[in-house]
Amino acid sequence: MCGHHGVDTPCQDLTREALEAQERRYVAERYPDAQPPGANGPGADGADAADGTDAARSAGPGAGAGAVKGAEAGGGWTRAPAPVPPPAGLSRRRVLTVAGFGGGALLAGGASVLGLAACSGDDRAGAGGPTPRATVTSFPPASTVVLTGTAASRGQYLYLPFDVGPGVNRVQVAMAKADPTAKLGIGLFDHRGPAYGSPGFRGIYGDERSSFFVAADSASQSFLPGPIEPGRWTVIVPVFAVPAPTQVMVTVTLSGGPAPARAFAPGATVGMVLNKPGWYRGDLHCHTPESSDAWNQRTAHTPAAWANVCRELGLDFAAMTDHNVVSQNLFLARDAGSDVLLMPGEEMTNWSFGHATVSGIDVGDWLDFRQTPEGMPLPENGARIDRFLATARDMGAYVAAAHPSFPGLKWQFGAEMERPAGRPVGYELWTGSYGPDDEQSVQAWDGMLRKGWRVCANGGSDLHGVESGAKQGFKAGTPTTVVYADALETKAVIAALRAGRSFVTRRPDGAECYLTASRENQRAIVGGEVFGGAGDPVSVQVRVRRAGGMRATVITQAGTLSTTQVTSDDQTIEATVPIPPAGGYVRVEVRGSGHTYEGMPLAAEGDMECLTNPIWLTVGNPPANLRPTTAPPPDRPGPRRTSTS
Repeated sequence: MCGHHGVDTPCQDLTREALEAQERRYVAERYPDAQPPGANGPGADGADAADGTDAARSAGPGAGAGAVKGAEAGGGWTRAPAPVPPPAGLSRRRVLTVAGFGGGALLAGGASVLGLAACSGDDRAGAGGPTPRATVTSFPPASTVVLTGTAASRGQYLYLPFDVGPGVNRVQVAMAKADPTAKLGIGLFDHRGPAYGSPGFRGIYGDERSSFFVAADSASQSFLPGPIEPGRWTVIVPVFAVPAPTQVMVTVTLSGGPAPARAFAPGATVGMVLNKPGWYRGDLHCHTPESSDAWNQRTAHTPAAWANVCRELGLDFAAMTDHNVVSQNLFLARDAGSDVLLMPGEEMTNWSFGHATVSGIDVGDWLDFRQTPEGMPLPENGARIDRFLATARDMGAYVAAAHPSFPGLKWQFGAEMERPAGRPVGYELWTGSYGPDDEQSVQAWDGMLRKGWRVCANGGSDLHGVESGAKQGFKAGTPTTVVYADALETKAVIAALRAGRSFVTRRPDGAECYLTASRENQRAIVGGEVFGGAGDPVSVQVRVRRAGGMRATVITQAGTLSTTQVTSDDQTIEATVPIPPAGGYVRVEVRGSGHTYEGMPLAAEGDMECLTNPIWLTVGNPPANLRPTTAPPPDRPGPRRTSTS
């Protein structure tokens, strides 16, 4: 079983040589200015030791017998391929001022590295102030640290600490496991520690991959480059499935050398694409190869490929929501070009209790995944979902519970949703092709609306691999979320999503539904609000396009108000809805007859074609600053542009 989704799919059966070549290409293309490890000086590369085969040669007095057996003689361990250095190039060796260098030793249990003085994150030595700096022109050999732990149960997080001394500029990590059937991930926190929400998070893999490196100017896929600061670093090993407790061995290779000639700096985010209000179409659940399960599919879109897909399909925006990592966000302006909005994002992937898409974060922002529902013990470095949601709100992001009714991936923070602080603003009630779990999500969402919860609906493709996805009904833009935003720009799109100014349609050129409501001097669009006394009539208009032969249903808190057979591709439906004494809402669904595809039974789609967020009906006087709101549909139906425009 590979993948963050827990779906049974074979892991890539690439040879070690193919994996090495793949990583070399990735690093060369993504970080062309990175300093080759060979420039670090004799013995500084350390690539050969990364898989543990040479670990015993550097064993110190702390070595455990079991660890030595695994490293030296095999002992039944399943060994991962070694991390791969970037391609060799011209040396950029130059004089480096450092505080000193530390050696390493093989350790069972990974408590510390022998021979290293205690280091803190601010490069100070004890109470005497800054450490005197020395100019050196030689660099230490690679040192190897072996960390061991026991993976005992699903949902466990193993934390394996190790110390990094001054002068290190590259950390390579590889994991081996005694039981090859155990399903484990692996990630890394730097000197800032593994506490919940730590800014020291550098990346993580699911079960598909088990070796990586981070350096000052480059990193493996899914990981973040940056300074290799002295201090205590931590490997994290999430346990997905384990038949019985099993030993895990993690080999860490520390390489010293000069600081990079050019410090790494992320690229810019996408700025203003189009500075005018309008209806914009997008996909809010997009994976790239930075998600290890999408990488495993072999045909995942890169961010640049997503931009091209947007052009081909007529999408205006896409959110890069990879599993628990944010490396996909580093170069979005470059990847997007000038005419597509790629929004930085993340899919918070709690492997036990549910996922959430997060759209509109800043480059460098990251949200933790280690939440536990109330009523369960809070593990080390864990938190409740309220903290995750509060952090996302502080970042100005849009958070939606992802595929909340899908078996094995259900949103399990339902009790917390009874209070506003535990409630995501969004609910991804339509993921990929419309299926029975999406129908369950729509019904659950309608129940939330009846309670007065202002939770906004959205959809997303959740596309991981183009070829494998198509067979299971996952295609880019299926479904498409259409928002009315003040501009095609991240903050404007996020504001529209958070306000519920949107509808969801089956595909980029699918059925359209423009909902408005009015009374006296008030006029509201989808996501808006109409005020008045209990029983006051509200006029509702629904303009439906591209829906000939389908049926449009007007729904309130009391249930179905009306169902109309749509007879043309541009039809307006009118209704009158009284304001309920306790308040209520009106929303619209457009349904057809479903879709099947020959030879692809898993790609079958249900009858949902389009659904809107609600307009709220509220008892009381309108705010003094309330102004009528209009959002005229585009002059022509369909995407704002086509691939040829």
